[in-house]
Amino acid sequence: MENYLGYFLESGDQVVALAAAAVVWLGFTAIGAAVGGRRRLGEIDHLVGWSLVSFGFSFAGVFLRIPFTWLAAAAGFAAAVGAFMAWRRDRRLLPDGIGRIALLGLPFLIMVSAVQGSQWDEFTDWLVIPRYLLETDAFPSRDNPFSKAVFTGYPYSWHFVSYLVGRLAGGLIESAGALSNVILLFAYGLLMVRLMLTAAGRHPEAEPVRWSLAALAMLLVTLLNPTFAQKIVLTAYAETASAVAAGSALVLGWMVLEALAAREYDRARTLAWSMGLVLALLANLKQATLVLVVLIVLATAFVALRDRAVPLKRFVRLLGAMVLPTVAIYLAWRYHVATELTRGEMPLRPPGEWFIALIPQILAKMAIVLAKKGAYLALALAVIGFGVVGFWRARTSFDRLAALAALVMLGYNAFLLFAYLASFSKFDALRAASYWRYNMHLGGVVVAFAAYGGALLWRRWLSGRVRIARLAWLPVVLIIAAPFVFAPKLRFDREPMTRNFRVVGAAVAALAKPGDRIFNVDPHGSGESSAALTYELGERAGYAGQVSAFTRQASKAFRKALANPRTNALVLHTQLPDFATALGLTLPADRTYFLRRQADGAWRVVGSWPRPKGK
Repeated sequence: MENYLGYFLESGDQVVALAAAAVVWLGFTAIGAAVGGRRRLGEIDHLVGWSLVSFGFSFAGVFLRIPFTWLAAAAGFAAAVGAFMAWRRDRRLLPDGIGRIALLGLPFLIMVSAVQGSQWDEFTDWLVIPRYLLETDAFPSRDNPFSKAVFTGYPYSWHFVSYLVGRLAGGLIESAGALSNVILLFAYGLLMVRLMLTAAGRHPEAEPVRWSLAALAMLLVTLLNPTFAQKIVLTAYAETASAVAAGSALVLGWMVLEALAAREYDRARTLAWSMGLVLALLANLKQATLVLVVLIVLATAFVALRDRAVPLKRFVRLLGAMVLPTVAIYLAWRYHVATELTRGEMPLRPPGEWFIALIPQILAKMAIVLAKKGAYLALALAVIGFGVVGFWRARTSFDRLAALAALVMLGYNAFLLFAYLASFSKFDALRAASYWRYNMHLGGVVVAFAAYGGALLWRRWLSGRVRIARLAWLPVVLIIAAPFVFAPKLRFDREPMTRNFRVVGAAVAALAKPGDRIFNVDPHGSGESSAALTYELGERAGYAGQVSAFTRQASKAFRKALANPRTNALVLHTQLPDFATALGLTLPADRTYFLRRQADGAWRVVGSWPRPKGK
């Protein structure tokens, strides 16, 4: 029982994590609500506010070099003023239904507040960079290199969230990203409620979000979401944020077209500006998400051009609102990358080095990856099928939404093929590396299509025939029970070997000396132990390299490291038969060792820790 409770309750720090994350997202919401006005779409206030805060950090951090602590204080002041203005104007701050979603999701959020970093990319980027931001109070630059981070040239809007949570909490909160991902998904569920009510022929502004409807929306973005993968969502990765921002921007583009078709020009203008800010946020999340921005804008333009009900001249007038925010924040960050950073992005090779001959093999691998994701593949094919018909027919609201979704989905997968040809290594291209992870960026688009299409099917075939009130309790029970039923699966960060890597890394960091150059030895491991070690070390000591299962001639590489006089310390996780001989020691294989070279050249064990059994 105590072990099971550990999935939910590990330390009092969880209260701090929950409180800090809640304050940050309430602050974003307050800013978005104040700026959006009475005619805004309340379900995206937090995204609009987040986007505006990102503008502040990006421009002031790049061009004025203002310390981030000052910018965080300014954001807090703006949030307080925004909350006052929004409450005074509307007598409310949060959209209807958010309180019920928060209560239904509380067990899940409590569990997630205990999550610790466990994934490779978290140790090399998604946790490392926020830690640097907290330590240095500035962007990476020539004078402030983030030496232990890899993709320092990626945009920073997602890192701002973890930074702000950490600044409020007094230090890095490793669960900040996972908590924010869950908050984003639940808030996106509210937007799906609006879509479902609209498709069902009801007025979203007049229809209360009942407990059953709130629970159904939460199920749509979690258990019923084909792109919900716990090892992505419950981490500091930016994939979920990208999916939510992309889905929200696409829905906003659809609403702009709907408003124009209904000749509601003022509403279309308000929605267009909101869309522009969400697109700017999307562009500033990852290097690849700029492509999603371009695709969403182009798809909206193509549908407007195709649909005779949409006044084209009016649509063209709104393009500036949709595009200019993205252009502004993108150029600001490109200026910083060009003047201050020399690495940290995925590069493009010259056209002569593209893997054109490998296209059939890469496409085959992409198809195999999707074939293993049956639910997602089925929905993707439905999106494309209905989207092609919708684009050709261009008569109904569903035609517009399906056409937008299909154009974005097809365009993004074409871009991923191009990335494998022109950017990825040959090894990664042939295995379509991270293809499923990148397709998760389309998760919000797929869920929006399913929510609206499903509600249309309900309205046409089942409404009035099935007494749904009798089953209203079912979504509520499912969403409350889910974290308790799936706790062992959701808390993958408690896996014994992952915990071992973290424990050993922290212990070695405590034992390390500033002059140490530590070599990590794990010939039976993937290299994750090295990533965890470098994360735990931070700037306390130097990192001299590694031997992993992917190292060719591991024994030779190990001996070469021993022969290097600058390598004065080793972390030995696993061994090959000749390793102990080379060290001149007898080291049982059931433990992990930290060794340091002595003045006479001999190696001495400084510390050792038991390894999980069977590993």
